[in-house]
Parts: sequence; structure tokens; C-alpha cells
Amino acid sequence: MRGLRMVRVVLVAVATLAGAAAAGLAGSAREFSSTPLEAQQARYGRVQEARRRQGRAIDALFAAAGVDYPAAVMLRAFKQEEELELWAESRATGRWVKVARYPIAAASGDLGPKRRRWDRQVPEGFYRIDGFNGASRYHLSLHVDYPNASDRILGNRRHPGNNIFIHGDEVSSGCIAVGDRAIEQLYLVVLDGTSAGREVPVEIFPCRFSSPECARRLAALSRRKPRLAEFWANLREGFEAFARDGGPPVVTVDPSGRYLFAPESVTMRYLVP
Repeated sequence: MRGLRMVRVVLVAVATLAGAAAAGLAGSAREFSSTPLEAQQARYGRVQEARRRQGRAIDALFAAAGVDYPAAVMLRAFKQEEELELWAESRATGRWVKVARYPIAAASGDLGPKRRRWDRQVPEGFYRIDGFNGASRYHLSLHVDYPNASDRILGNRRHPGNNIFIHGDEVSSGCIAVGDRAIEQLYLVVLDGTSAGREVPVEIFPCRFSSPECARRLAALSRRKPRLAEFWANLREGFEAFARDGGPPVVTVDPSGRYLFAPESVTMRYLVP
């Protein structure tokens, strides 16, 4: 047993010195860290299997993006385009880069926010991942903190709904399903980013506001719904803040339920409790 351990140590050392994959292996997705959250998740067989299946792929994605792993990450979903993007912050440059893009396999409802329980709508707005389910009926699940402060003001006060996830499989009832392979990668990346001490923002948009098709679709849907038009105009502010500042804005909510955006700075960042 001792001999095997020595061989493993030598192999890891050689791989690290090789240089080509140093960025990915510095915090390999194939290894559990010693944080309490990682230790708790290591008890799930599905999470362990995901490590074995997806570790090398995750390392390769981050190495190709030029980002050390683990990293501060965020998710951006676009309902009309049926895409979910993974972004990460480079510690070397301080800039956010797109690491991967995954097709959304299923998302119920139509364009527009979620406002009440059982409306089958996927929420739209600015959220964060606040929970992990390693034994989900949909393979693996990341819990989105819907309803947020804005939803509680603008949605049904008594029954706004809950239990919104990004998960595996290819079925949805108000959630975002991305398939099992994609959720394995996302689950590990978000888990490791959270364990490293950073919250994981989730931005969910009806469509890419920079697209002419998006503008036409939203104009048609909101022609007789001025409140919907105002809501989407507010979301567009956050979409454009990301493009302008090169990273996720700091999001707050005013008493009317409107989102407010400010550029992120080091002093504004806060650790996950």
C-alpha cells in the first residue's frame, strides 16, 4: 500500500511539472478538498462517480479558458435560445471568461417571470445557487434561491412558489434541465467554487437582449402588458451591466421590487457563510 502511495505522489508531481495542464491540475476537479461541504457531498455515490467521469473534462475546459481551478463561477441562462453558460473569473487577470455553453434540454412555461406557485414558469431575474442535492430524482440538482427579494414583492405574496433547480434529466416543471452529463460538470464546478468561499450568481433572462429577434419577441409579448415591458427593461439593465463591466454586477432590490446594479469591487464581495 505504501508503495502505491509513493507511485501516486510521483505521478502527481510529474504531471504538475509538465506545465501544459498545470492550471487544471492545480485544483483538480477529480479530487475532493477537505472543506465540510466537500466532505458532506463526498458521501453521495453519484457525486463520486461524477468526479471520476467528468474530472478530466472539467480540467480541460478551465485550462482551455486560461482559468485556474477551482474558480469563482457564475451561470447565465437564456430561455429563448435554450442555452446555459458557465463563466469563471481569472485570478490572473480579474476578468470573467466563458468556460462552456450547455444546451437546455427542457424548460417549461413561456418567456416571462415566475409569479406564483404551480404556474410552471422558469423564473427570470438574478439569483444564486444555495443548495446541492446529490440524490436528486433528476440525477443531480443545484437549488436556485427563488423567490428572491424582487419575486416576493412582485409575485404572489402568499404562494410565490419554490423548489426551483438546475438539474439533470430532460424534463421540467419550472426548472432548467440540462441533461445528466452537463449537470455533472456544473454540479462539481459550482460545488468547488462554493467550497472555495465564493457565492455562485445565476442570471436567468428571457433571451439575449442584444439580439434583434429578442427585441421583436419581447415587444410582441409585452404590447398589452406594460408591467412586463418594464420588468424586461430592468433585466436588460443587468444584462448590459455585465457586458459593460466585464463581470456580474452587485445586485440589490428597491422597495418596489426593481433590481439595482452596481459594478463589483473587491470590497463588495462577500463569502458564503
